[in-house]
Amino acid sequence: MVMSSERPQPSLNPGRSEFLQIRRGGGLYIDKTHHFRSLLASESKDVSTLRNPYVFLARPRRFGKSLLVTTLEAFFQGEVPIDPRYLNGQNPPQTLSKTDLFCDTEVADLVESRGFHPVVRLNMANTPADTAERLEANLLEMLSSQYTQWNQYGIDVGLDPVDESGVVTFPPLPEVSPAQRLEELVIRLKAHYQANPVVLVDEYDAPLVHLLGKKTDSEPILDILRTFYVKFKSLENQLHFVFVTGITRFARVSLFSAFNNLWDISWEPTYATLCGFTEQEVRTALHPHLVTGADHLNVSLEKLMDKVRRHYNGYCFGFPEDSERVYNPFTLACCLRDMQDRNHVRRWAITGWPNHWAVSGTPMFLIRLMKEGQYPLPEDPPPWDNLMNTAYGLDTVDFVSLMFQTGYYTLRQDKDGDLYLDYPNDEVRRTYGHELLETYRRPPDSRTLRAMHRALADEDHKEFCDLLHTFLAGIPSEKLRRETDCHLVLHVLCQLMQVEFQSEVHQGGGRSDMEVRFPGHVWVMEFKYGESREAALDQIRSHDYGRRHFGGTRKVLALGLNFVPRTEDKGFCIEYATYSVYQPD
Repeated sequence: MVMSSERPQPSLNPGRSEFLQIRRGGGLYIDKTHHFRSLLASESKDVSTLRNPYVFLARPRRFGKSLLVTTLEAFFQGEVPIDPRYLNGQNPPQTLSKTDLFCDTEVADLVESRGFHPVVRLNMANTPADTAERLEANLLEMLSSQYTQWNQYGIDVGLDPVDESGVVTFPPLPEVSPAQRLEELVIRLKAHYQANPVVLVDEYDAPLVHLLGKKTDSEPILDILRTFYVKFKSLENQLHFVFVTGITRFARVSLFSAFNNLWDISWEPTYATLCGFTEQEVRTALHPHLVTGADHLNVSLEKLMDKVRRHYNGYCFGFPEDSERVYNPFTLACCLRDMQDRNHVRRWAITGWPNHWAVSGTPMFLIRLMKEGQYPLPEDPPPWDNLMNTAYGLDTVDFVSLMFQTGYYTLRQDKDGDLYLDYPNDEVRRTYGHELLETYRRPPDSRTLRAMHRALADEDHKEFCDLLHTFLAGIPSEKLRRETDCHLVLHVLCQLMQVEFQSEVHQGGGRSDMEVRFPGHVWVMEFKYGESREAALDQIRSHDYGRRHFGGTRKVLALGLNFVPRTEDKGFCIEYATYSVYQPD
């Protein structure tokens, strides 16, 4: 942890990702640089050569990737002064040395000895496009900002600025590709500083995920990206270090087929806490904010920590036995910031704890896929090797891995050692449910959820079905066109009710649609669309659904549901029937 001596309770700055700004402003910085000793380890016989010069890291959105990138930038090049020509007569700001910037961090003794390496930082977040021509233009615009920055530092970039501010733009003729522009900048920086440059790529997959759920010919776009990223490989002798981050390990093999020397640390236990806050970091670095929050909520510090842990912790980036769970740093910092205001906290008794993941953590491509009905029910996790080495393409989306990598799912391990997928915490579970149901234009209210939960717990199938009927009747008819739609809505309602349940339960005679479990009973459900409730019950009987609970201490209840679609003569309705499958002695 790093805190300013002049400000014992530094600002939380959840929306800031620039290391230099945070350090200059005395904001909170939880030190992650201890990872740099292994991440940036040198070859034993050559301290100027890194053991692993090409590194890749995947993490969900708002998980600190950009802050990590800017921290690496400061580690390699520190703070470069602006050329006086571009200060408009103003006095140059004081430039901090790398020693000052990393004072009190775990690498304070290391930064100066590693020397200076100029950094080319590429933020791909603004490059997505629907055509190859637009993508190429966006890449050139991104690179022109790097040319401008180094020109303002006083480096000859081979192009004259277009105005007194030092802005550099590329001439339309002769046409030069983004890959060539990158190569030219790297060569000029190396010649000027006599040191191999570093390239840092943030959100490498932004142009790819932009295309998911869209009917676009992706191959021309992929060709441009391949040509661009392959340039990193051909510049191997010119570069000191390359670090690539993104949300997903999307299309790794096809996109990086020639750029095949990336060391993927996404699921290495050593780097499981490189992004995100550990429990110990929260208890120490955020202790003053937690104390204030506990006072405003009128609870003990331990009760507050229990709530904070359930709502924001739980992400696991590696094998559960070997990898510590971490908090989402952005959503936790936003919550603690709000918690410092007593009036703000009072509203939580009505609105519930804030879900900042809803406004920051959801990639828009998932929303598009939801709206197009391409959002499947959760499945059992694939084998560990498959999950960790995903290499799917735009036309063959692996939804389980996609949900896993975007932070909606994480891995857990039960007492028998078996892996299973689960939501990391309450915040993600609720966000997922509300966002999915919003695609049906009908998010539920807490009163309805409580009433549904109570009806199922009390074995009152009539009350539950009446509540479900009322809820589904408010969804436009074009949104409920098949059994899968109704099943998906029920699945999400169970998630939001926080009952113990499972969809698509594999059993000896087949696969039941859903099981909902309570301490004294189990509901075995089967759904039909436009058929009959008797057909649903007959399937439960004929396939012997629920038998796996026979001999246990809980009764087994069958519930057959038939969703009757709207017609010109009749509105949407639900037909239901139930019977007792098993009664324990």
